[in-house]
Amino acid sequence: MPRNRDQGGPVESRLIGLCASLFFSIPTAALLWLAVNKELAYWGGFLGSTYLVTCIIVFAMLALLLPRLFPSILGGIWRGIIRFERWWGW
Repeated sequence: MPRNRDQGGPVESRLIGLCASLFFSIPTAALLWLAVNKELAYWGGFLGSTYLVTCIIVFAMLALLLPRLFPSILGGIWRGIIRFERWWGW
């Protein structure tokens, strides 16, 4: 069966997937950064915005390199956040 070449190739589909994943990964990275900074505020520490940008870049690279696995990774992170908040009592 011949492959339909009218559809976007792997590069285009990965870039579209990357753009779509940023819609979810940027808020996830921001919430993780804020949660860590909130915890560090009790101890007098603070993570700079470089860590936030690094986290966003890591999520973008994961989305680009592992396009089918990335939604599972992001879902696992969100399930972990929810479990941690329930355990912590928030």
